Amino acid sequence: MTWVLILAPGTLAAALTNAGCADPKGFDTCQAQANNQVSSCIAQAKKDGSQQEILACGCQDYTNSYNCYSAFCWNRVWECEYQDYIIGHFQNCPTAKLPVPYFPAPHNAPDACSCNIGKVYLATQNAIQETAQYSNNANGIGDSGNALQVMQGCSCCEISGAISSMWVICPDTDPMLIGLAGVSQLESQINAQFDQCGQYLETYDCETALGYELDGLSTYYRPDNLPQSGTATLSNGPGTVTAPASSSVFTYTNGADGTIYTITAANVKSAGGSGSNSQMTGSGSRQTAGTGS
Repeated sequence: MTWVLILAPGTLAAALTNAGCADPKGFDTCQAQANNQVSSCIAQAKKDGSQQEILACGCQDYTNSYNCYSAFCWNRVWECEYQDYIIGHFQNCPTAKLPVPYFPAPHNAPDACSCNIGKVYLATQNAIQETAQYSNNANGIGDSGNALQVMQGCSCCEISGAISSMWVICPDTDPMLIGLAGVSQLESQINAQFDQCGQYLETYDCETALGYELDGLSTYYRPDNLPQSGTATLSNGPGTVTAPASSSVFTYTNGADGTIYTITAANVKSAGGSGSNSQMTGSGSRQTAGTGS
């Protein structure tokens, strides 16, 4: 079963911008190439009368854009704008999979979003996926007559995992800004209410009994012990990124289609500010590189 649920922001930034980038002109040039490619792709998809092709065009556009950003705006990848853009990619592209460059942000990264929204999003999605596999996680929990109770326990762990990730990973942030409003949708999908989950969360330990493993989360709150929520808005923290975290040149394999991309960071002092021209077309191994100024 495929769950479709939006729990993380995904709406803070409609598109990536060049403000403060290591090479803003280079980003604009790269993004213009990406825009031309998606326009041609959509035009062909409309001729073919294929909604599936149109969706694929949009997903490729996300990939092209965040590759451009990784090359020319590597100094801003931990910020809210980029992290939120990647969440939008996952929300809007059913085929999207990790790895994606610079997502989620590492702990204590400089100039990072005040809330690690990437980790919150991934924890929520993993909770949904693990509940779908609850039968494997529930081995040894009672006999067959308790199956319904175990299922309810898993549903409550899913909801608690989603909510707790917001409180644990981002305790100072207003949870309404990072997905709390979407919990009611989750409750409707799995026919469970968090305010009725107390007894199940006391009976079934989400980690040791049911096997939930959510990165960054060790506490699964019950409705009766949920701490007071934070009130802070999202903002970028102190510090400056002075060098690409993944080195000046790196490759990664797109999780959705297996394409290998090479990212060359622009204006890296240790690299003498050099690089090759960007190429946003072609197949197989694709090059996205920065040109220093």
